[in-house]
Amino acid sequence: NTEGFSLHPRTNLVHSPDDADIIVWVSTRGYTEGEVPPPSNYSNVVLLDYSDGCSLHQSIGQVKHLVGHFKRSFVLRRDGVFESNCTTDQSVLPFAYSGVQAFVNHKINSFKQRKYVVTNMLRNNVRQLSDIRRKIIVDYTKSFVRKHSLRDGTYYIGNLGSGGPTTGFDNVYLEVLANSKIIVTANPAAWEGDFRLWEALLSGALVFVDRMAILDWMPHSFQHEKHLIMYDPMNQAEFENMLEYYVKNEAEAEAIGLRGYEHTLAHHMTTDRVSYILNNIESKLEL
Repeated sequence: NTEGFSLHPRTNLVHSPDDADIIVWVSTRGYTEGEVPPPSNYSNVVLLDYSDGCSLHQSIGQVKHLVGHFKRSFVLRRDGVFESNCTTDQSVLPFAYSGVQAFVNHKINSFKQRKYVVTNMLRNNVRQLSDIRRKIIVDYTKSFVRKHSLRDGTYYIGNLGSGGPTTGFDNVYLEVLANSKIIVTANPAAWEGDFRLWEALLSGALVFVDRMAILDWMPHSFQHEKHLIMYDPMNQAEFENMLEYYVKNEAEAEAIGLRGYEHTLAHHMTTDRVSYILNNIESKLEL
Protein backbone atom coordinates (compact mmCIF):
# COMPACT_ATOMS: atom_id res chain seq x y z
CA ASN A 1 0.00 0.00 0.00
CA THR A 2 1.55 3.29 -1.13
CA GLU A 3 -0.91 5.52 0.73
CA GLY A 4 1.51 6.73 3.39
CA PHE A 5 4.20 7.71 0.90
CA SER A 6 1.63 9.36 -1.38
CA LEU A 7 0.19 11.51 1.42
CA HIS A 8 3.29 12.26 3.48
CA PRO A 9 4.51 15.88 3.10
CA ARG A 10 8.17 14.83 2.84
CA THR A 11 7.88 12.11 0.19
CA ASN A 12 6.96 12.00 -3.49
CA LEU A 13 6.54 8.79 -5.45
CA VAL A 14 8.49 8.47 -8.69
CA HIS A 15 8.08 5.98 -11.53
CA SER A 16 11.66 4.75 -11.77
CA PRO A 17 14.07 3.61 -9.05
CA ASP A 18 16.76 5.52 -10.89
CA ASP A 19 14.97 8.75 -9.98
CA ALA A 20 14.47 7.87 -6.32
CA ASP A 21 16.44 9.03 -3.28
CA ILE A 22 15.08 6.10 -1.26
CA ILE A 23 14.10 2.63 -2.49
CA VAL A 24 11.37 0.96 -0.42
CA TRP A 25 11.51 -2.79 -0.89
CA VAL A 26 8.22 -4.33 0.27
CA SER A 27 8.30 -8.07 0.87
CA THR A 28 5.60 -10.47 1.99
CA ARG A 29 7.39 -13.70 1.02
CA GLY A 30 4.00 -15.36 0.80
CA TYR A 31 4.00 -15.68 -2.98
CA THR A 32 7.47 -16.60 -4.22
CA GLU A 33 6.77 -15.95 -7.89
CA GLY A 34 5.26 -12.56 -7.14
CA GLU A 35 8.03 -11.37 -4.85
CA VAL A 36 9.95 -8.29 -5.93
CA PRO A 37 13.63 -9.25 -6.13
CA PRO A 38 16.05 -7.39 -3.86
CA PRO A 39 17.14 -4.02 -5.31
CA SER A 40 20.77 -5.05 -5.14
CA ASN A 41 22.24 -2.27 -7.29
CA TYR A 42 20.79 0.71 -5.44
CA SER A 43 21.71 2.73 -2.37
CA ASN A 44 19.37 3.86 0.41
CA VAL A 45 17.22 0.73 0.43
CA VAL A 46 14.52 0.26 3.09
CA LEU A 47 13.14 -3.24 3.62
CA LEU A 48 9.54 -3.46 4.84
CA ASP A 49 9.15 -7.12 5.73
CA TYR A 50 5.44 -7.93 6.06
CA SER A 51 5.92 -11.70 6.20
CA ASP A 52 4.33 -13.80 8.93
CA GLY A 53 6.46 -15.59 11.48
CA CYS A 54 9.95 -15.00 12.83
CA SER A 55 12.24 -15.76 9.90
CA LEU A 56 14.42 -12.94 8.58
CA HIS A 57 14.66 -12.29 4.85
CA GLN A 58 17.29 -14.49 3.21
CA SER A 59 18.17 -11.98 0.47
CA ILE A 60 19.21 -9.07 2.69
CA GLY A 61 22.86 -9.75 1.91
CA GLN A 62 22.23 -8.96 -1.76
CA VAL A 63 21.42 -5.33 -0.97
CA LYS A 64 24.37 -2.99 -1.36
CA HIS A 65 23.23 -0.29 1.04
CA LEU A 66 20.39 -1.19 3.41
CA VAL A 67 19.52 1.83 5.56
CA GLY A 68 16.48 0.39 7.30
CA HIS A 69 15.02 -3.03 8.06
CA PHE A 70 11.48 -2.97 9.48
CA LYS A 71 9.70 -6.19 10.38
CA ARG A 72 5.95 -6.46 10.97
CA SER A 73 5.90 -9.90 12.62
CA PHE A 74 8.42 -9.09 15.34
CA VAL A 75 7.56 -11.49 18.15
CA LEU A 76 7.19 -15.23 18.62
CA ARG A 77 4.00 -16.34 20.33
CA ARG A 78 2.99 -19.74 21.62
CA ASP A 79 -0.76 -20.34 21.50
CA GLY A 80 -1.39 -16.60 21.45
CA VAL A 81 0.99 -15.69 24.29
CA PHE A 82 4.22 -13.70 23.91
CA GLU A 83 7.36 -15.84 24.21
CA SER A 84 10.25 -13.79 22.80
CA ASN A 85 11.35 -11.27 20.21
CA CYS A 86 12.15 -12.73 16.82
CA THR A 87 15.64 -11.24 16.78
CA THR A 88 18.15 -9.55 19.05
CA ASP A 89 19.62 -7.70 16.06
CA GLN A 90 19.08 -4.05 16.95
CA SER A 91 19.23 -3.03 13.29
CA VAL A 92 15.88 -4.78 12.73
CA LEU A 93 13.06 -2.56 13.96
CA PRO A 94 9.45 -3.44 14.84
CA PHE A 95 6.83 -2.18 12.42
CA ALA A 96 3.14 -2.36 13.28
CA TYR A 97 0.36 -2.21 10.75
CA SER A 98 -1.66 1.01 10.80
CA GLY A 99 -4.99 2.50 9.94
CA VAL A 100 -5.67 3.45 6.32
CA GLN A 101 -8.08 6.02 5.00
CA ALA A 102 -10.49 3.38 3.66
CA PHE A 103 -11.03 2.11 7.23
CA VAL A 104 -12.08 5.44 8.70
CA ASN A 105 -15.66 5.75 9.91
CA HIS A 106 -16.37 9.42 9.19
CA LYS A 107 -19.85 9.31 10.74
CA ILE A 108 -19.36 8.27 14.34
CA ASN A 109 -22.74 7.28 15.79
CA SER A 110 -23.36 7.35 19.51
CA PHE A 111 -23.52 3.94 21.16
CA LYS A 112 -27.25 4.39 21.68
CA GLN A 113 -27.65 4.37 17.89
CA ARG A 114 -25.48 1.28 17.36
CA LYS A 115 -27.17 -2.05 16.76
CA TYR A 116 -24.68 -4.61 18.07
CA VAL A 117 -23.70 -4.84 21.74
CA VAL A 118 -20.76 -7.08 20.88
CA THR A 119 -19.25 -8.15 17.56
CA ASN A 120 -16.70 -10.86 16.80
CA MET A 121 -15.89 -11.55 13.15
CA LEU A 122 -12.77 -13.66 13.64
CA ARG A 123 -12.26 -16.72 11.48
CA ASN A 124 -13.38 -19.88 13.22
CA ASN A 125 -11.15 -22.30 11.32
CA VAL A 126 -9.32 -24.97 13.32
CA ARG A 127 -7.65 -26.29 10.19
CA GLN A 128 -5.33 -23.28 10.14
CA LEU A 129 -2.87 -23.25 13.02
CA SER A 130 -2.86 -19.45 13.09
CA ASP A 131 -6.60 -19.47 13.81
CA ILE A 132 -6.72 -21.97 16.70
CA ARG A 133 -6.51 -19.32 19.42
CA ARG A 134 -8.98 -17.16 17.48
CA LYS A 135 -11.50 -20.00 17.54
CA ILE A 136 -11.17 -20.09 21.32
CA ILE A 137 -11.82 -16.33 21.51
CA VAL A 138 -14.91 -16.83 19.34
CA ASP A 139 -16.01 -19.51 21.82
CA TYR A 140 -15.42 -17.11 24.74
CA THR A 141 -17.66 -14.56 23.00
CA LYS A 142 -20.38 -17.12 22.31
CA SER A 143 -20.24 -18.18 25.96
CA PHE A 144 -20.75 -14.58 27.05
CA VAL A 145 -23.74 -14.19 24.73
CA ARG A 146 -25.36 -17.36 26.11
CA LYS A 147 -24.75 -16.50 29.76
CA HIS A 148 -26.23 -13.03 29.35
CA SER A 149 -29.09 -14.12 27.07
CA LEU A 150 -28.38 -11.47 24.45
CA ARG A 151 -31.22 -11.37 21.95
CA ASP A 152 -30.69 -12.30 18.31
CA GLY A 153 -29.87 -9.17 16.35
CA THR A 154 -28.12 -7.47 19.27
CA TYR A 155 -24.77 -9.18 18.62
CA TYR A 156 -22.82 -10.34 15.58
CA ILE A 157 -20.59 -13.42 15.62
CA GLY A 158 -19.30 -14.88 12.37
CA ASN A 159 -17.44 -14.09 9.18
CA LEU A 160 -18.80 -11.40 6.93
CA GLY A 161 -17.74 -10.12 3.55
CA SER A 162 -14.32 -10.18 1.97
CA GLY A 163 -11.56 -7.86 0.97
CA GLY A 164 -8.56 -6.28 2.58
CA PRO A 165 -5.90 -3.65 2.16
CA THR A 166 -4.90 -4.85 -1.31
CA THR A 167 -8.26 -6.00 -2.67
CA GLY A 168 -10.67 -3.26 -1.69
CA PHE A 169 -13.11 -3.16 1.20
CA ASP A 170 -16.47 -4.76 1.76
CA ASN A 171 -18.95 -2.04 2.69
CA VAL A 172 -21.25 -4.47 4.54
CA TYR A 173 -18.34 -5.52 6.75
CA LEU A 174 -17.45 -1.88 7.50
CA GLU A 175 -21.11 -1.10 8.25
CA VAL A 176 -21.24 -3.85 10.88
CA LEU A 177 -18.09 -2.42 12.49
CA ALA A 178 -19.60 1.06 12.49
CA ASN A 179 -22.77 -0.28 14.14
CA SER A 180 -20.94 -2.17 16.90
CA LYS A 181 -20.41 -0.94 20.45
CA ILE A 182 -17.72 -3.48 21.38
CA ILE A 183 -15.56 -5.34 18.86
CA VAL A 184 -13.57 -8.39 19.93
CA THR A 185 -10.50 -9.24 17.87
CA ALA A 186 -7.33 -11.30 18.26
CA ASN A 187 -3.96 -11.77 16.62
CA PRO A 188 -2.87 -15.05 15.03
CA ALA A 189 -1.66 -17.68 17.49
CA ALA A 190 2.03 -17.54 16.50
CA TRP A 191 2.68 -13.88 15.67
CA GLU A 192 1.38 -10.34 16.07
CA GLY A 193 0.03 -8.18 13.30
CA ASP A 194 -3.47 -8.14 11.89
CA PHE A 195 -5.51 -5.51 10.03
CA ARG A 196 -8.65 -6.35 12.03
CA LEU A 197 -7.32 -4.32 14.97
CA TRP A 198 -7.01 -1.15 12.89
CA GLU A 199 -10.34 -1.64 11.13
CA ALA A 200 -11.98 -1.98 14.54
CA LEU A 201 -10.21 1.03 16.07
CA LEU A 202 -11.29 3.29 13.22
CA SER A 203 -14.93 2.29 13.63
CA GLY A 204 -15.17 4.17 16.94
CA ALA A 205 -16.16 1.04 18.87
CA LEU A 206 -14.51 -0.12 22.07
CA VAL A 207 -11.91 -2.65 20.93
CA PHE A 208 -10.98 -5.79 22.85
CA VAL A 209 -7.65 -7.24 21.61
CA ASP A 210 -5.36 -9.90 23.04
CA ARG A 211 -2.26 -8.53 24.73
CA MET A 212 0.35 -7.27 22.25
CA ALA A 213 3.98 -6.25 22.62
CA ILE A 214 4.49 -4.31 19.40
CA LEU A 215 2.03 -1.57 20.28
CA ASP A 216 4.29 -0.60 23.19
CA TRP A 217 7.30 -0.28 20.88
CA MET A 218 5.74 2.11 18.37
CA PRO A 219 5.67 5.88 18.99
CA HIS A 220 2.54 6.98 20.91
CA SER A 221 1.67 3.59 22.35
CA PHE A 222 -1.86 2.48 23.16
CA GLN A 223 -2.83 2.26 26.82
CA HIS A 224 -5.06 -0.40 28.30
CA GLU A 225 -8.38 1.04 29.53
CA LYS A 226 -7.60 4.41 27.95
CA HIS A 227 -7.61 3.63 24.21
CA LEU A 228 -8.68 -0.04 24.12
CA ILE A 229 -8.96 -3.15 26.27
CA MET A 230 -6.20 -5.77 26.26
CA TYR A 231 -7.21 -9.19 27.52
CA ASP A 232 -5.35 -12.37 28.44
CA PRO A 233 -6.30 -14.94 25.76
CA MET A 234 -5.71 -17.76 28.25
CA ASN A 235 -8.15 -16.42 30.85
CA GLN A 236 -11.79 -16.84 29.86
CA ALA A 237 -13.16 -15.65 33.23
CA GLU A 238 -11.21 -12.38 33.03
CA PHE A 239 -12.31 -11.87 29.43
CA GLU A 240 -15.99 -12.38 30.21
CA ASN A 241 -15.83 -10.23 33.37
CA MET A 242 -14.30 -7.33 31.46
CA LEU A 243 -16.81 -7.73 28.65
CA GLU A 244 -19.68 -7.73 31.15
CA TYR A 245 -18.32 -4.61 32.85
CA TYR A 246 -18.18 -2.57 29.64
CA VAL A 247 -21.55 -3.82 28.39
CA LYS A 248 -23.06 -2.56 31.66
CA ASN A 249 -21.01 0.67 31.69
CA GLU A 250 -21.78 1.86 28.21
CA ALA A 251 -20.73 5.50 28.69
CA GLU A 252 -17.27 4.42 29.82
CA ALA A 253 -17.00 1.98 26.91
CA GLU A 254 -18.00 4.71 24.47
CA ALA A 255 -15.42 7.15 25.88
CA ILE A 256 -12.60 4.61 25.53
CA GLY A 257 -13.72 3.75 22.00
CA LEU A 258 -13.68 7.41 20.99
CA ARG A 259 -10.23 7.94 22.51
CA GLY A 260 -8.93 4.87 20.64
CA TYR A 261 -10.39 6.21 17.39
CA GLU A 262 -8.88 9.66 17.88
CA HIS A 263 -5.52 8.25 18.98
CA THR A 264 -5.34 6.10 15.86
CA LEU A 265 -6.19 9.00 13.57
CA ALA A 266 -3.63 11.24 15.28
CA HIS A 267 -0.70 8.83 15.58
CA HIS A 268 -1.20 5.49 13.80
CA MET A 269 -2.09 6.11 10.19
CA THR A 270 0.05 5.25 7.16
CA THR A 271 1.72 8.68 7.14
CA ASP A 272 2.77 8.15 10.77
CA ARG A 273 4.48 4.90 9.78
CA VAL A 274 6.34 6.79 7.03
CA SER A 275 7.48 9.35 9.62
CA TYR A 276 8.70 6.48 11.80
CA ILE A 277 10.72 5.11 8.87
CA LEU A 278 12.21 8.48 7.96
CA ASN A 279 13.15 9.29 11.55
CA ASN A 280 15.05 6.00 11.83
CA ILE A 281 16.94 6.13 8.52
CA GLU A 282 17.67 9.81 8.00
CA SER A 283 21.17 9.76 9.47
CA LYS A 284 22.15 6.78 7.28
CA LEU A 285 21.09 8.15 3.90
CA GLU A 286 23.62 8.80 1.14
CA LEU A 287 22.20 11.72 -0.83
